[in-house]
Amino acid sequence: MQLSRKEREMLSSDIQQEYEMLKKLGGWIRNGLVITAVFVALAIYGWSGMVDPLIPNAPEAFRTFSKWAGLIGSILFGLFTLLVFLAQRNGKKSVQRKIKLFDDSKKRKSSK
Repeated sequence: MQLSRKEREMLSSDIQQEYEMLKKLGGWIRNGLVITAVFVALAIYGWSGMVDPLIPNAPEAFRTFSKWAGLIGSILFGLFTLLVFLAQRNGKKSVQRKIKLFDDSKKRKSSK
């Protein structure tokens, strides 16, 4: 496919913009995994019944709250992290296709 100079410049700026967004998604994935791990630890604490030296006389209501908050939070942030991961993966595929299109149009232009 033959691209004009203006189209190639637009494609180049689009590739750069998408690449910057993909880098930001990597940070979102990291933060999502950390928050998910915190909620999983909270749920484990609530369901385990272990005596914590930091809170030795934790009331049952606190444990009930922590296990349900941990479970709900870990499910929500786990799904969030999964969706962001899928968005990043699909974004990488999109950028690769655009780079290939850009390179192919450059090669065809130089071969003329």
